[in-house]
Amino acid sequence: MASTAPHSLQASSRIASKDPQFKPSSDSQVSHSISFSSQLSNFSLKSSQSTTRQLHSQRISAAVKTESNSGTTGVDISLSPRVNSVKPSKTVAITDQATALAQAGVPVIRLAAGEPDFDTPAAIAEAGISAIQEGYTRYTPNVGTLELCSAICHKLEEENGISYTPDQILVSNGAKQSILQAVLAVCSPGDEVLIPAPYWVSYPEMARLADANPVILNTHISENFLLDPKLLESKLSEKSRLLILCSPSNPTGSVYPRELLEEIAQIVARHPRLLQFIRALHPYSACGIEL
Repeated sequence: MASTAPHSLQASSRIASKDPQFKPSSDSQVSHSISFSSQLSNFSLKSSQSTTRQLHSQRISAAVKTESNSGTTGVDISLSPRVNSVKPSKTVAITDQATALAQAGVPVIRLAAGEPDFDTPAAIAEAGISAIQEGYTRYTPNVGTLELCSAICHKLEEENGISYTPDQILVSNGAKQSILQAVLAVCSPGDEVLIPAPYWVSYPEMARLADANPVILNTHISENFLLDPKLLESKLSEKSRLLILCSPSNPTGSVYPRELLEEIAQIVARHPRLLQFIRALHPYSACGIEL
């Protein structure tokens, strides 16, 4: 009678993996430790087009096969088609490459991930430290604490002249979380998400995670990279579900004037199933409106 063969499985999600091989420690007792490795640290931008094709064609799929006296056992750890449809972030890849060059002593001007070029202001850092020391480390309501939501309402009214109540405010960990959850909340498989280009690289992948299809609407430098309402209307169909606008635009910096937004809003209003998501990157110039 074959002895029991306990298995220890240690797997880390990477870009690609090869089938691991097992070597039993003995005939009577088999203990397996599995490790997958295929990191992005060797990523190279020598040929951006070929690299992109390689990244797009790779899919994470591995089946672990163990052999012991009792026979062969297969463990399927392949990822879902939804996850496999998501392409690696070019922003993260370029950021990692820039970091590696900087660590090697190469002077680098970073134009990938957007973040401030200064340290967190001392007052904010000290407030965070004090909050931790005072025990503010527990779970909070999913929408944010009442005190924080009330403070946001006060800020919006005092500085922007718009009124909201705390129950209309939802605090997230950042724009990526908010936008992804909004897309997941309203999109169904087969829906279309309309995205003006140039665009933030995460938008199409968010649509794919929701089993929706990104529809790219090209803009032109001659029109300051602003969406042409006629182009928008020509691309609408019964599957159109969400229009994502970003003002000021990431990455072009273009700001949508009020008149253009009103024209786009009229088109959206004629299609009851079409929703409009506006991402405002600056509290004082959101959507080209003086707040």
